[in-house]
Amino acid sequence: MTTLLFFDDHFLGVRENVIRGVGKPELIPESVSYDDDRLNTHWAYPGVFFDEKDAVWRMVYQAKVVNSTGWNRGVKLLAESDDGLNWRARDTRKLVKVPRRRFPHQVAHGPGEWCGIYIDQHAPPDERIKKLGEHEVWASPDGIRWKHLSDWRPNVADAPMFAVWNEEHGKHFVYGRPAEGDRRWTVRQTGDWQSFTDPLLILQSDGHDEPLTDLYGMPVLPYEGWYIGLVWLYHGAAHVPGALPYKFHGGKVDCQLAYSHNGIGWQRTLRDTFIANGDPGTPTGGCVYPTSIVRRPDTDDLWIYACASVTEHGATPKRGGSIVAYRMRKDGFVYLASRSGAGRIATKPLYWQRGELQLNVQGGVRVQINDPRGYPIKGYTFEECKQFSSDDLDWRPKWAGGRKLNALKGKAIQIAIELNNARLYAMRGDFRVLGIREMLTFEKTGEKPSGVRRTRP
Repeated sequence: MTTLLFFDDHFLGVRENVIRGVGKPELIPESVSYDDDRLNTHWAYPGVFFDEKDAVWRMVYQAKVVNSTGWNRGVKLLAESDDGLNWRARDTRKLVKVPRRRFPHQVAHGPGEWCGIYIDQHAPPDERIKKLGEHEVWASPDGIRWKHLSDWRPNVADAPMFAVWNEEHGKHFVYGRPAEGDRRWTVRQTGDWQSFTDPLLILQSDGHDEPLTDLYGMPVLPYEGWYIGLVWLYHGAAHVPGALPYKFHGGKVDCQLAYSHNGIGWQRTLRDTFIANGDPGTPTGGCVYPTSIVRRPDTDDLWIYACASVTEHGATPKRGGSIVAYRMRKDGFVYLASRSGAGRIATKPLYWQRGELQLNVQGGVRVQINDPRGYPIKGYTFEECKQFSSDDLDWRPKWAGGRKLNALKGKAIQIAIELNNARLYAMRGDFRVLGIREMLTFEKTGEKPSGVRRTRP
């Protein structure tokens, strides 16, 4: 199965009267949660997952002890929930020995920050859940009992940091900053969590950003052949004479989108804000750091968990930070939408292997199947397509007489889509995009594509 998302036009051959938009995840008001009043979760970096064995949602996170300094001002904590919205502190005192414990729901100790969460499907059961510290890797079987597994970088660099499995390279990719205070984004690779490659710079702020913007961090989501990054942008406040010339106090943090086909080469799409700050005085009015992305099994929605603050960057007063969740439709990162009247797109030539076309759409949509050079195939025209005028994550077009796309399996085609007051979020099917030489060879000899892909999809 191949999934096309529409971050750019690379896989399109036609685009007429169609605009691109960035999704807007919806804050779930009842998700806003605070910890003990002695703790501030401005930089909680929550890692959320569903534990199937115990049938409970778990969240591993950190907090700063208000009005505290020194090595123990940060604590590592655990909460649980039946619905992923309403969280309760999990008392771990009978389960975990934490040196110098200060709170019942602590699960680990140490002065450094930790961030994100990674469900490692290639690890033994007692190490399947991982969380990254400033230079160390922590592992757990359940999110409750943690051990120090290894060190992933020799120098201490501040949070954030995230890990994912990269299917194309067959390695764990570990993302983080290159050095303390260096707000750029790098990746290291490992196959065994013991040895790591040197950091490779993959993304930083650029000339299209507002003046003096920093790229604060970027959690990465592997998504059906794509890698999607939630780019945290720190819009720093003006420098105060006499202070160190590094932005820390003041300024807001919000989120844009980036994407990659291999986890190494990254681009940003439209510079529209993906997750914005809330109104002044609200829980997200100062900073928002989306950290953990979960696909809900009950609805297929994507839920994005973030830490947030009422204040701008650097301030950690009592109840100044919270943990929040956002709801977004499946594939809702970017979309193509018609302007006034009908708009049309068409793919580059495809080799259709089998099965039906699946579209994530809202509004009025029709589909036409062309030959690779753009001529309509009889029986599969727009006029013969059964009009769709609703909202569906998995709409499968049919044509007059019950015709389906599977009848064209093994052929080279082009898919044309007409949008009328509609949005298109994704396209799925058992196909591959043809390069020009592959298309010409197929037309001449009928030789099928080799199956070797240099880039996805």
